Amino acid sequence: MGVRRDKAALSSGCKPHPAIRSMPQAAKYFVFVTGCGIIGKIVVSFVAPLLGRRALGVLWGFSGAAALAAAAYYHGFTIAGVPVMVLLLSASAFCIDGSFSNLAPYTVESYGVRLGARSSGLGQTANGVGKILGPLSIAVIAGTSNIISPQATEGALTGGFLFLAAGMALVGMSFLFLGVETHGRAMTVAAEPEAIAPAAATPR
Repeated sequence: MGVRRDKAALSSGCKPHPAIRSMPQAAKYFVFVTGCGIIGKIVVSFVAPLLGRRALGVLWGFSGAAALAAAAYYHGFTIAGVPVMVLLLSASAFCIDGSFSNLAPYTVESYGVRLGARSSGLGQTANGVGKILGPLSIAVIAGTSNIISPQATEGALTGGFLFLAAGMALVGMSFLFLGVETHGRAMTVAAEPEAIAPAAATPR
């Protein structure tokens, strides 16, 4: 989930919002954003057994994309003195962190007992690659010459947040078109692909 890291870097590296008058105030806002991410993980752990992981992945993926896309266009507005960007980042953190806590066990559940560890490892590898490619993409969007630690500018906010929104939209579409519901399905060898089950059933 390189989206989480890129979102924080993009929002923290840009020009301060007019409603944020000091660094301590900005830190308080980001404590709230982080807290919403934690709440998202907790909510997902209770909602997943009710809705199923596939439906939850679709809902959280597109909701996170909508929040990030809105942040791209409304980051300069305030509501009752509170920056709209903070509210939208909190909503996106709720969806993105919650989606990650749904995706991690879903990967194992999708591929069963024998392939669960390998699929989880592959997923974490893709996660690591995303953490590298994400900042590089943000650097290209921002037009910076420092591709190792790009500093976002105010002019890069719209394109950067839209890029992150597209990433979350891909998460939602992946669950929608490629996802298989694993809720209520036993993780047994018999439930695994036919090419794997015979090998697992053969005594060693």
